[in-house]
Amino acid sequence: MRNALILKLFLTLCAGAFAGALAGAAAPALAALPVAAPSAATALFCTRPATTLKYERREAATATLWWTHTESIDAVHANADGSLSLDVTSVIVSDIGKSPLKAPVHSVVKVHANGTVEVDAAEAAKQAAENMFSALDFKSSGGSSLLPADIKPGDTLPEIHAAVTWAIVSLTIDYTARKVLRRETITVPAGTFDCIVVQESKSERAPFHRRDRVTLTWYAPGYGMIRHDTLLTDLTPETSEVLVEIIK
Repeated sequence: MRNALILKLFLTLCAGAFAGALAGAAAPALAALPVAAPSAATALFCTRPATTLKYERREAATATLWWTHTESIDAVHANADGSLSLDVTSVIVSDIGKSPLKAPVHSVVKVHANGTVEVDAAEAAKQAAENMFSALDFKSSGGSSLLPADIKPGDTLPEIHAAVTWAIVSLTIDYTARKVLRRETITVPAGTFDCIVVQESKSERAPFHRRDRVTLTWYAPGYGMIRHDTLLTDLTPETSEVLVEIIK
């Protein structure tokens, strides 16, 4: 049971962080995608402090709520090299209103001067696991994700490989075949956004656990993740997580 809880949490955080799992914030609509030189202002992530983005993940076939996920940008620190360091807090609440976490999970996201977003999702998952089971010794490796601001349809992105281990148990998650599909304007409960769509193949491995999925993620400049879908390998829709509210 404990391993199952950690697994669910780890995959949730990775999907949020790797997929941009972390979102952005501003007004409820965007103009056309920027054509200016990439910068922190055009990052596919929220860089506005004191902003919370609320997401809901639902089953595709029935619209049944799986969980609510919030990402809060607590503070934004400007660095001498022109980059930004963002203090981010993640909270996950299940469909019955409970969280597997004893406390929120805190992480740091870096937005480089050219707008590239850098996230260490494996470390965030490790912190979440330690939050739940402080008596265990967790370790993380890999998991660094770079998301440039100026990606365009046809681009391919580097693979992502991450692992969280405790005792003799290891959980790995790999994102491969990462490609930029298209630009698309979508409407979600939080508003209408001009997005860039990224497709990835996701593989999860742990003792007695093997799961392969295809994911689609919609990103908007200045906001980050707007929508994240999981599909079975035959491309049957499984879940959809969408931005439902921007709280300032």
